[in-house]
Amino acid sequence: MSFHVVATLHDLADTPAIQIDFAGEQVGIFRCGTQYFATSNICTHAYAELHEGELDVDDCTIECPLHGARFDLASGRPRSLPATEPLKVYSLKIEGDQILLEA
Repeated sequence: MSFHVVATLHDLADTPAIQIDFAGEQVGIFRCGTQYFATSNICTHAYAELHEGELDVDDCTIECPLHGARFDLASGRPRSLPATEPLKVYSLKIEGDQILLEA
């Protein structure tokens, strides 16, 4: 496996979340304080783009903008209904100003 540049820290300077296309999937990149996370950007309950949801920086969770399911960004696990399936989590690293994901 290798890491690929997908965004820069500047891309998340004015927003806590963005969507990118990576390996044929929609991926959300989330900034939670000084930490960065990458998960599938589509809610596992119903189609909704999570980068448009509410990010809670205190517990690093994202709330689905459609039905309010909340997901842990580090593990992808749902923290509230109606979602019961976890999000796919991507291995992410920062090198300088670049955000890289493992493919």
